[in-house]
Amino acid sequence: MIKARPEDFVVEEQAALPLRAAGAFRAYRLTKRGWNTLDLVRLLARTCGVSPAAIAYGGKKDRHGLTAQFITIRDDRDFSREERNFRLEFQGYMGRPMGPDLIQANQFRIILRDLAGSGPIGQSLEDVRRYGVPNFFDDQRFRSYDPERGFFAEKVLRRHYNGALQVYLTSTTPEMDSTERERRRDLFGKWRDWPACLAIASGREEKAILGYLAAHPKDFARALHKLPQEEVSMRYSSFQSHLWNELLRRRIRDLVPETAAVAGAEGSYLFWRTPDEPAESALKDLSLPTAAAQMVFPDERTQALFEAILTDGGLRRPDFRTHALRKVYFKSFLRRAVVHPENIAMGEEGPDELYPGRRRITLSFALPRGAYATMVVKRLMLPNPAESA
Repeated sequence: MIKARPEDFVVEEQAALPLRAAGAFRAYRLTKRGWNTLDLVRLLARTCGVSPAAIAYGGKKDRHGLTAQFITIRDDRDFSREERNFRLEFQGYMGRPMGPDLIQANQFRIILRDLAGSGPIGQSLEDVRRYGVPNFFDDQRFRSYDPERGFFAEKVLRRHYNGALQVYLTSTTPEMDSTERERRRDLFGKWRDWPACLAIASGREEKAILGYLAAHPKDFARALHKLPQEEVSMRYSSFQSHLWNELLRRRIRDLVPETAAVAGAEGSYLFWRTPDEPAESALKDLSLPTAAAQMVFPDERTQALFEAILTDGGLRRPDFRTHALRKVYFKSFLRRAVVHPENIAMGEEGPDELYPGRRRITLSFALPRGAYATMVVKRLMLPNPAESA
């Protein structure tokens, strides 16, 4: 078990900040718990009296943990402050905003709880050091995914704009409270009765969308333009990540005869234990492209697998040239198929104060930007083949 307490999952962003004595951007170290990056940035923009566009960050950090990262605010004022669940500390000036390119790595310290002992994990550490772990996007990436109705972006690609709006406005997530889940279910039941939907709308954004549909009942494409660009971008990235995960799954099945599967939000995560030399060699330097109209594939087999994924979903690569939301688009980039945690080590082991009679251990390691520490934990927590037989 991880993330029983925020202090059990500590993330320290390591970045090369080009600090200087003066500049248009003030750089801050943001330490937080119980907040995801986007929501806290919105709060800071509102309470500091600046536009959200004036605040820049390099990566989105999860709310389940104690995390530290760097942000910049384009404003002459010093907004250093300390609140109950976050702290903002001025670091210096920069001549540019914070961005992903400045992040060198993320350092993790994770406490694993409710364990019988450290034996199986210790045995897996050596395999992880040598063979790495598959670089899947983990469940955190798919919080907007609705298993019943699908991905928002997939609806947009199919030009099913009504369905895209419905997914955006009525899907529920486990993190929502019961009142909001019930309101969204009610909204789903009243869908297309726009005056009734407007009567139970919540927030300025939702009221604007439903108010527009009340006046233009079938103009779903235009209504999409009222969605926040940042939210649309996140949902595009979620679908891109799903397709990338599926490509990696198929590539792993190609190369590794025996894998262990761990259930995930949008599919199973496949893990090798000790791949043979040909598979290890093929995976070691493999990079796979994310989905877009224009992509660069490492080989013909990877391209064939990706085209099969699109065919299975009734899509084509030209579909990724979306016209409904021109400010947000799909851009392909290469992502490594395997990630090797740096300096991975097992530290303190002792009695678990939260689970009497059980043990706890501490792990530490660093990962490049965009890799998921939870994927390393999943691999280390796999049962031994003898135990699962």
